[in-house]
Amino acid sequence: MRYLFAVTIALVSAAAPAAAQDDVPSRMRAWSAALGVQCTHCHVADTWTDTSKPTFEFAQRMSRMVAALNAGPLKNVEAIACWTCHRGQARPARLPRPLWEGIQSAHAADFASKPDSALTMSVYAASLGVECAHCHETGNWAAATRPAHAMVGKMLAIFDEIPKHFDNSRRPVTQCYMCHQGERIPERRPR
Repeated sequence: MRYLFAVTIALVSAAAPAAAQDDVPSRMRAWSAALGVQCTHCHVADTWTDTSKPTFEFAQRMSRMVAALNAGPLKNVEAIACWTCHRGQARPARLPRPLWEGIQSAHAADFASKPDSALTMSVYAASLGVECAHCHETGNWAAATRPAHAMVGKMLAIFDEIPKHFDNSRRPVTQCYMCHQGERIPERRPR
């Protein structure tokens, strides 16, 4: 009980909105599970109101970032949570190079006339685990008629929003794979 009370005080002292104080214990458990860490990853043991650990402040930034993404670019899409990118790891997964290189190699002829698109399209396809036809019309790659193509435009705003919440020393390098991890629809909660 002392822990729960102290965490509530710590979050209030960190200027969290009043509505965010409603279910602190559940949120702390969700954050711990999402990042695969113990409470002391962000908090000083037995001094829960101590905000001196850099990870405490970084978690606050991440929380504000997730809220801004859900209220902004993802407003009309299912909300994300810490789990969406972290999935039990303190650092989100990064796209393994062989995944996008394999796609780029397999589509070398398709990219011959647009070599600058090769990396972008290969990374995108590998990140979502999709083929080119997921977003593009086969035979008319410039056509923007598929709903997935329009969704890409909407998701690009994520890359503008995320840097707003970090200074240059701690800004995460963002890529589609962080949330999607090879799946067309990102995992929103543990399965």
